[in-house]
Amino acid sequence: MNATERMYAAIAGEVPDRVPVYPKIWFDVAAKYTDTPFLQVIEDPFTALRVMMEAGLVVGADAVRQFHSPARRIEKEDGKVYEIDKTGRRLGKIDMDGGWATHLDDPRDFHYEDPYTMAYNWAWASFEDPIIRNIEEARRIAVPDKSFYEELGCGDRQRKVMEIAGDRIELIGDLKSATMSFNVILRGLEQSMLDCLDDPPLVHAIMEKGVALAIERGKFCVDLGHRILRLNDSSGTNSLVSPKTWRQFIYPHMKTVCDELHAYHKDVRIYVHICGDVMAMLNDLIEVGIDCIGPLDPLGDMKPDLTREQVGDRASLMGGVNTLSFLNNTPEQVEEESKNCILGAGKRGGYVLASGCAIPRESSKENLQALRSAADKYGIYKNGELVPA
Repeated sequence: MNATERMYAAIAGEVPDRVPVYPKIWFDVAAKYTDTPFLQVIEDPFTALRVMMEAGLVVGADAVRQFHSPARRIEKEDGKVYEIDKTGRRLGKIDMDGGWATHLDDPRDFHYEDPYTMAYNWAWASFEDPIIRNIEEARRIAVPDKSFYEELGCGDRQRKVMEIAGDRIELIGDLKSATMSFNVILRGLEQSMLDCLDDPPLVHAIMEKGVALAIERGKFCVDLGHRILRLNDSSGTNSLVSPKTWRQFIYPHMKTVCDELHAYHKDVRIYVHICGDVMAMLNDLIEVGIDCIGPLDPLGDMKPDLTREQVGDRASLMGGVNTLSFLNNTPEQVEEESKNCILGAGKRGGYVLASGCAIPRESSKENLQALRSAADKYGIYKNGELVPA
């Protein structure tokens, strides 16, 4: 099998030739591993896609995520990086120590009625005041259709990276978030939690827009040739919200995303990324149509073997290797932890060996390569089962 075939088989609940490897590489790690200046990745969206792919090849991954980002104008002052608009006006400081979002000085610079802003909504944040203040504003949130991403050049950039990658590595299409994490972008984390109690109609109105955005972005990805799609909802975790709240707000909207994209193309497979603890809603995730559940975050006390015991063969699983292990442990220790994950969740296929969340910036290449080493030693299948090492 090539990387694409291997990854798809595992996500689809089948038995590949080997457990696929999928470290959650973000732009900063990709830039570091490819010796690319951070600012070049921020300024050039093609470079951002390319370095993610190249970094995956460096560490022996079978797949990497592909995030479409805006071309941002920047300036530096006193060691800090700021985004500026076309006129040179400063919009806010870019979070170089975190996820590289621009922390807007004025929330009014987040133009939620503008399709361009909403196409790249993750790239800007406001921590002083909510971007969306009421249900009337929520209803005015722009939803660019799939053709808009072609107009932005996302399609041309992605096709170039696909051509370079060939069948050496699978490129995962990204839906961003449709539900709680989308709400957090527009309302802030604490206010989003309070809204579930104080203003449920507003929560649903925002999530309806998030769903529409994710579906159109997904259709764009599918038209490009992506068959594996990532749906993020890092904030929709039982570490933050109760199972009751999850079922009230997230369940119906996540189901709409899965239903629509599965109907759009019969071969689409969707995996969900939810940080922290999701044990209480594993059955719900299967019911809404998620094909693969991840990232089995050990920092949320998720355990691959116990998760597999509860899920059975009803869904594939992904993840399980502690994110901090890549920072603090040796390659040998990462390999041993990976072995335990494979044996716990991947005895009969339907498993992707992956990190429990995004790889820390200072992680060594050798610690990521240890994932592949573990898969090569302990993740080989024959006749539908793992071959004893």
